[in-house]
Amino acid sequence: MKALSTYNYKHVMYLLLLLICSLTLSATAQTIIPIQISKQGHLFVKVKVNGTEGNFIFDTGGGLTVLTKKFADKVKGISKQDGGFTGHRANGERLDLDLYTAKELSVGSFIEQQPTVSILDADFGEIDGLISLMTFKNQPFTIDLEHQQLILETIKSMSIRKQSAKTIALQLHADRDKSLDVFAYIKLDTLTLQFMLDSGAGNDVFRIHSKYMVALGIDKNDTTSVQTVYHKSETNANLQSAIYKAILRELHFKDASSVSKTKITGRFEDGLIYDGIMSINWIGKQLSFDLGKKKLYVK
Repeated sequence: MKALSTYNYKHVMYLLLLLICSLTLSATAQTIIPIQISKQGHLFVKVKVNGTEGNFIFDTGGGLTVLTKKFADKVKGISKQDGGFTGHRANGERLDLDLYTAKELSVGSFIEQQPTVSILDADFGEIDGLISLMTFKNQPFTIDLEHQQLILETIKSMSIRKQSAKTIALQLHADRDKSLDVFAYIKLDTLTLQFMLDSGAGNDVFRIHSKYMVALGIDKNDTTSVQTVYHKSETNANLQSAIYKAILRELHFKDASSVSKTKITGRFEDGLIYDGIMSINWIGKQLSFDLGKKKLYVK
């Protein structure tokens, strides 16, 4: 009986040890999702909507999750909501969108239930849609540009990442729990401006409202240092905006001056609805977003 009792005790302790190890591993285990990065710097990820897979751009500046009409026509079980959503593109262009509810949206093993999506009747080639930050508003994640991975973090794994990273405060623009964008303060010469962090912009894009040109000592009429181009809207052929390209010496994050970039081609735009919008490719090799805590951790 004594031997049996000892055996049972050891067996129970062994099972408890396995359970503890399992819980420890699950607390630190991240979900790793491969992404593809185009030559232009766009991040592509496979997304399933109601089980139908598509090629989506991971767009931190997208606000809403968008399906192209071509892709949406393949997806079964999307129901139209009664209400709609009026938003604006960065150039001020108004978009009046219908809203839809999907049963689920999945990225790897991560599943969002009952997501709100919009449908855009536009031709984006092989792109089936844009997945926005709304999907990850409660899920910390890392964009690993070096290894081309989207990593869904646990509390423990995010805590480990923070230890060796620079911390940047974020500001969130949440619109009626349907749209979500993220911003941070940037030092540009003598100005402190609030820039949207836009992974959908591609590589090395720095869009700035043209009203700041004077404060930065840039004359839009000086053809020796400023190039003027005109850009047509992708969704409204009648809308055209002026862009003034000029070289800027340097910019850096207000919270982390060492996270900086020099010799930037600034794109100054009339009618931009923000101080600025910028790409994320230059910030660091690994960018960890904890939207719940409004923090960006840069390695």
